[in-house]
Amino acid sequence: MSDIILNGPNNGIRESWSEGHLIQAIVLLEDAYSFRSIAHKLSPLNILKLYRLYWSKWIQRLLTLIVSCQLFLIFIQYPSSLSRTSDLTKQPKRSTLPCSIQLIIEYLCLIIFYIDAIIRVYLIGIQHARKKPWLISYFIVTTISMIDLIISTNLGCQKKTINIRYLLRPFYMAFISQEMKKVFNSLRKSFLQILSVTLLLAIHIYFFSVIGMILFPPAKSQDSTNDRIDEGTKYFPDFPDALINLIVLLTTANNPDVTLPAYSKNRLYIIYFAIFLTIGLYCLMTLFTVIKMNTFKEFFTTSMQNSLFRRRLAVRVCFDILLESEVIPSPRTTDDITTSLVTRQSSRSTVSMLLVTRVISGTNLPELHKRALLDILTRNNQQNSQVTWDMFSTAMLSLDADHPKRSVEHHEYSGIWALVQLIGASKYLTWFGNAMGLINFIILVIEGGLRYHPKFHTIDIILSNILFSFCIYYFLETILKLWSLRPRVFFKYVFNTFDAILALSLFVLHIVHWSMYGTLSITNIEIDKDSSGTASSIWAITRIINLFVVFRTIRSMPHFTNYGIIMGTISDGMRNLKAFIGILICLFYVYAVLGMWLFRGVIKAPTESDLVNATCGSYQQSNYWANNFDDFFSTVVILYDVMLVNNWGVFLSALREFSTRWSQLYLVSWWFLSNVYILALVLGFIVELFALNVARFEESGFAQGESGLANTYFVKTLFHLFKRSLKEPSDEEINKALVKYKLLYVIRQ
Repeated sequence: MSDIILNGPNNGIRESWSEGHLIQAIVLLEDAYSFRSIAHKLSPLNILKLYRLYWSKWIQRLLTLIVSCQLFLIFIQYPSSLSRTSDLTKQPKRSTLPCSIQLIIEYLCLIIFYIDAIIRVYLIGIQHARKKPWLISYFIVTTISMIDLIISTNLGCQKKTINIRYLLRPFYMAFISQEMKKVFNSLRKSFLQILSVTLLLAIHIYFFSVIGMILFPPAKSQDSTNDRIDEGTKYFPDFPDALINLIVLLTTANNPDVTLPAYSKNRLYIIYFAIFLTIGLYCLMTLFTVIKMNTFKEFFTTSMQNSLFRRRLAVRVCFDILLESEVIPSPRTTDDITTSLVTRQSSRSTVSMLLVTRVISGTNLPELHKRALLDILTRNNQQNSQVTWDMFSTAMLSLDADHPKRSVEHHEYSGIWALVQLIGASKYLTWFGNAMGLINFIILVIEGGLRYHPKFHTIDIILSNILFSFCIYYFLETILKLWSLRPRVFFKYVFNTFDAILALSLFVLHIVHWSMYGTLSITNIEIDKDSSGTASSIWAITRIINLFVVFRTIRSMPHFTNYGIIMGTISDGMRNLKAFIGILICLFYVYAVLGMWLFRGVIKAPTESDLVNATCGSYQQSNYWANNFDDFFSTVVILYDVMLVNNWGVFLSALREFSTRWSQLYLVSWWFLSNVYILALVLGFIVELFALNVARFEESGFAQGESGLANTYFVKTLFHLFKRSLKEPSDEEINKALVKYKLLYVIRQ
């Protein structure tokens, strides 16, 4: 094995370092940054190089692309979702890929998953692979999918309608995401804890269902003086119907429809429904959300604590490896070396600054973190070329910090061009552009309000020319800023990129409209084209895109005090809720596949009698024929509609009518898991993010940044969200972990 030679300033002595130790330290430091476990092989050298290659961002992006390809494959598989509409009354024609191409793609994906699983086992070893339930499940899921795919190959794509592998595909999405695995494990562990609250909610619905059946018995004969159907006959004929109607009422989707038959007879009956909603909706559901969020937060904090422990352990082992890295002849045995690593009693107590610099520079950490680590080490080591453990561990604490990007200086011009550049880069130009955008938006609102005025053609000629003048201003403003700041600085900011795309789109659309019709205002041809019910004319598309100019005014928000809290919460939500959205997507996928298995083809195309005799407010009368379970896309749309709970009682009634009463459990369980469980957690996390940003804002003393703008705080990862609740692991805990994994740290020469 070759050695790395570094020339240190210690009296001109040349220090020789093993290349294997150097690569080990680099790998461990990368593990610390990514919160990865160090329970993997650290020798020989080719395994370390394979390990770094496997966890490189390009390999992981490739794996993500393959998983995405497999997930999206269901849209073109039988029954295909590639049709203009899913409306049963229009009998859509579905396009699909040939069966052979579908099978080839699936085989390639599963083979790659097998290779990925084998590489993971090879890198961590069989002994540790047996302790990884996710990795074992990876093999099992891939094997089941492969068997199911072989069966589909023999039977054909359309003959085998129930494909188990479709149901297992979301597993791969969760497997490649560390945060999704943490969220899933926390959801699984907290589910039993909140079962008591769920049981209390079930008892509440059960209790009021029985009372409702007693209060509203079905009438034996219909009162001829009352057009309304009796309350008991329609909503409480038996226990299952009473239960379903009260569950829907708990979401207020059928309120006040479910209350009116009884309320029209006696106004005191409203007390029953009011008590049910007050206790169920405002007390139990709110309590359910709070308890669920606190329970989940407890388990998720434990998971984040484990991540912090893995980071500290990797940092400790990295330093111990550097302590042992000097190549000095020694009669010590392997056990002696291992003991030294565990107790940190080495022949050396410090590490060369040159070696630490080389290790940090050789990692795949972001440049901001590399620069921060080196700056801290240089600042704390000004008079000595050696790095102690205290210096090293203090510097590694910067891995927990969120380092802001450094501002990029733009090119400076001279002469008269310097004045032009000053104007282009000035904040006053941005303020003026914001004011122009607000005036532009007001004119668009006025134009929309006069859309059907008798003299709209005459008015629109004036308004269209004014709007085109705004478009020219945006285009020139973008060119001026792009020239002043240079592209590297200009496109660094999201708002500048947005303004450039908006200005270019509006300018091109106006020019195309003028070249086609010789005018900027709306024409009779476009009016006839839009009269079909869909705005597809160039004039309409231009106005729709022009409405996005209102987002230019958002740039004025930094001058308000609470801007930092609001923008910080919005940014944190989009960045940190990806794991929860991923779990929700997996749930969508599984339920959509189940929906196609259970109810595909159940809803039939309507006949004339179905349309004529349809009950008011029913699935048939509402023309919901595009909402069916005949393909994956339309099933997802039904699940989305039910998740929003708006009018979801119509889908419950339709599913019972076209299928059986038990089929309603499918949508009720979906509502509970998606709306009550997952989305409530999302709401709880948004509240948590807002509270954290308020606390950070108060700690800063409501300080403002440059140019009088409010400071904006961002929580870039879930780790930073829970960092304040975490405790630093003790040396004793780390030493126990070192004993557990001690055989992994020895370099086999």
